[in-house]
Amino acid sequence: MLAADAMIHPAYSETAGMVLVEALTAGLPVLTTDVCGYAFHIANAGAGIVLSSPYDQSACNRALLEMLTSDRIPGWRSNGLAYAAKEDLYSCHERAAEIIEETVRRKLERQTMV
Repeated sequence: MLAADAMIHPAYSETAGMVLVEALTAGLPVLTTDVCGYAFHIANAGAGIVLSSPYDQSACNRALLEMLTSDRIPGWRSNGLAYAAKEDLYSCHERAAEIIEETVRRKLERQTMV
């Protein structure tokens, strides 16, 4: 990724798309689709282009041409790096486990009260 000009991820279906977060941390401008679960990070960071559903190949082609010829590349790159530096992008698994454990603990406490 460090030698690439852009990251293109035009998925039809993608629950997470951790590769998008990896691209942010590498300062790589991203072209992706809104069906990727982590596409919101690209939009929030201002680190590339997120295509709307339904997928349209001609729209993807236009966005790719824009991305590769745009003077916005340095901005997308620096926006991604800044976003990755301030956001907690990697503890999602730990946080999910904490929520599950807390839910189970509460359920067990309710059962012992009955």
